[in-house]
Amino acid sequence: MNTNAPVDSVEQDDSTPAKRLCTDEPGKQRSASACGEAAGGSVIDVSIILPVYNASCWLDECLQAVLEQDFQGTMELSVFDDASKDDSRVVVERWAEKLEKRGISTVISGHDSANPKGVGYAKNRAVAQSRGQYLCFQDADDVMMPQRVRLQYEASHLNPTSIVGCRVRREPEGSTERYTRWINSLSPEQLLTQVLPSTLQL
Repeated sequence: MNTNAPVDSVEQDDSTPAKRLCTDEPGKQRSASACGEAAGGSVIDVSIILPVYNASCWLDECLQAVLEQDFQGTMELSVFDDASKDDSRVVVERWAEKLEKRGISTVISGHDSANPKGVGYAKNRAVAQSRGQYLCFQDADDVMMPQRVRLQYEASHLNPTSIVGCRVRREPEGSTERYTRWINSLSPEQLLTQVLPSTLQL
């Protein structure tokens, strides 16, 4: 989850306007979409950014976990399908009604080119179409704990210039034990130099 980061724009084609994250810095432009304000004036607190590529076998569990978040603020799910060849898009669209009944708005887009353009491209496009004041990055093959968004949102408010993350747990227990031990023991400095350049790609 990230807020107030100096991100002016993301990789895009000519049909997508630049995305600016909300900032309270003097002299910075504040567009409605960038500051979490929807067309009707409602504010989106958190956008869950979900890049998707051939993920249909994981999406039900992933989206059920989004539905079960105990966060009481407003949320949005921003999905970009990176030319999936399976029925990922159909699965996400099927979940949209359930999510919206829970008050989680959904934005779904993608492309159907012959080849995917990569997870960085898909994340950037999902960010560009999102409206949340805070961004929460989620992989399609991962499952969030019910308190994730709430706890990271609270931590972001206490540390407004920080990037907030969390530890991971692998299932089945003991799978990729070396990776799990490594990712859960990174220092803040290592997070910036090792994890962010490979995952955010902003």
